Amino acid sequence: MKQTSYTNEEILEIVKACGGGDEKSLQTFFDIYSQDIYNFPIRVFHLSEDDASDYYIYAFERLKTGKRFKSFVGKSSFKTWFFSVLRNLLIDWQRTKREVKTQTISKVNKEGKEYSTIEDEPDKRSEALALAIDVSDQFHSVLSTIKIENRVVFKLSFVYYLHLDPEEVRFIAEKTNRSEEEIRVEVLRLREELSGREEENLKMEDKITSLYLNILDLKEQKKSKAQGDSVEAQYYKERLDHALSKKYEQRKKLIEKKQKGHFLVRTPYREIARILGISEGGVSVTLLRVLEKMQKKMHSMAGEG
Repeated sequence: MKQTSYTNEEILEIVKACGGGDEKSLQTFFDIYSQDIYNFPIRVFHLSEDDASDYYIYAFERLKTGKRFKSFVGKSSFKTWFFSVLRNLLIDWQRTKREVKTQTISKVNKEGKEYSTIEDEPDKRSEALALAIDVSDQFHSVLSTIKIENRVVFKLSFVYYLHLDPEEVRFIAEKTNRSEEEIRVEVLRLREELSGREEENLKMEDKITSLYLNILDLKEQKKSKAQGDSVEAQYYKERLDHALSKKYEQRKKLIEKKQKGHFLVRTPYREIARILGISEGGVSVTLLRVLEKMQKKMHSMAGEG
C-alpha cells in the first residue's frame, strides 16, 4: 500500500478522524488508498478489471461514512486491519453479485429469530466482532497487570501487533543503558523486518477467502448443472463433488494452521535477547510464564462473565 507522502503516525491520525466521520480525512484516505482498493480483487483473487471496478464502488459506498473505521483501535497494524476489511467486503460483494440469497434457506435460531444461511450456517460476524472487541479489552486489561520486566518480553515477542508504552520504553532504556530514542528506532527496525512475514500471513488469509469463494462458485455450478438423473448431470455432480471435497479439505487445513497460531508474526528469541541483554533461554521461560498467567486470568474473567 502506498504511503509515500504520509508517515505511519499521520496515517493513524487520518484513520482516527475517518472513524469520526470527518469528510476531509475521508477524502484524504481515498486519495491515498483508492488504487489499493481497486487493485485488491485483481492482485489477490485474479478477478477482472470490470469486477474490480464494481467492487471498488461497493467498497467505497460502505467505507465513505467512516463507520467501519471505528473498529480500528490501534491494537494491531493498520495494514492487517485494512486487508481484513477489504477481504470481508469482497465476500459480502460476492454474495450480492452471485445472488446467494436466492439459494439460501431461512432458519430460526434458539431465540426464535429467523436468519438466512450459507453452507447452512448463520452469519454471526456482528456477534463475533462484539465478542472480539470484548476479548481484546480483557486481553489488554490482563496484560497491564503483568509486572513490567515480564510484560516487555511479551510485548517484544509480538511487537508487530503490540505497542510499547512510554513507561515500557523507559524501562528498557534504563535496563540496557541506552536512550529511549534508540529503543524506539530499534523497535521500528524490528517491525519493518517482521513485515515480510506478515505479508506471507496475509497471503494465507487471502487463500482461505479465495477457497471460500471457490466453494460458493462450485455450489452454484452444482445447482445449475448437476440436477436430474441424466448422464450429463451425473457426470457434473461427480466432478463437482470431487472438486468441492478437495476445496473443503484445503480450507480445513489452512484454518487449522491459523487456529494453531501459525499465522502470527512472532519475534525471534535471539532478537528479544539482544535488545534486553538477557539469554534466549530467559526469554523462553519468561514468555511461557506470562502466557500461562494470562491464560489463567482470561479463563477466570470468562468464567465470571
